[in-house]
Amino acid sequence: MKMIANYSELITDKDTFSFLKGECEKIIDTRKRLPDFIFRHSFSKYFAIEHAQIQKNEFGSFLFKMAEAFHDESVNYMTIEPDPVDYYYRNCSFLGLASFKPAEVAGRYRSVMSRDGNVDSFLARGGDVGVFWGSSLKWGIFCDRISWELAVIAISGDIDIPTISGFRCMDALWLSKYLQSQYPDNPAVALGFAQRFSTNYAI
Repeated sequence: MKMIANYSELITDKDTFSFLKGECEKIIDTRKRLPDFIFRHSFSKYFAIEHAQIQKNEFGSFLFKMAEAFHDESVNYMTIEPDPVDYYYRNCSFLGLASFKPAEVAGRYRSVMSRDGNVDSFLARGGDVGVFWGSSLKWGIFCDRISWELAVIAISGDIDIPTISGFRCMDALWLSKYLQSQYPDNPAVALGFAQRFSTNYAI
């Protein structure tokens, strides 16, 4: 597998990319967008968090805990918008996908996801819509920054996400107020989103 110097997690090999993208598509329909139900099947629990949580160093620690809980062999991120092939491969010489070893994700997360401050990184404009998942395929996270500043965590089993993450997860009322704060000039759009989201996800 060809690697990018200093960022061995960034995928450049097309066969590896195809395999990992296939994994992702088993649990997340990357053609869909919130508030639609974007997962391929039902999960035990869903949690909504502010997208800003993904920017924090602590998110890498959360991913490590998820990998431990579900015995993942890898923790992965793929950008959906911009396109991982049409944008990233053409402009950045790697495919828009990062694959972390669980033991290293806490320490490497911020550096790899930001490419140490690169404007096209996954934590900058390169991560407008993206997904995280573990190789166990027992959890996934769909992240939408450009429309709703929202991320949805789906898990199998009975993992207490607020406890292991420290995140404040939204209930339906908080979600509605949060969305209205994102669209103060168009509350009807926010309310419509919240109603459709609540129909598709029990939070």
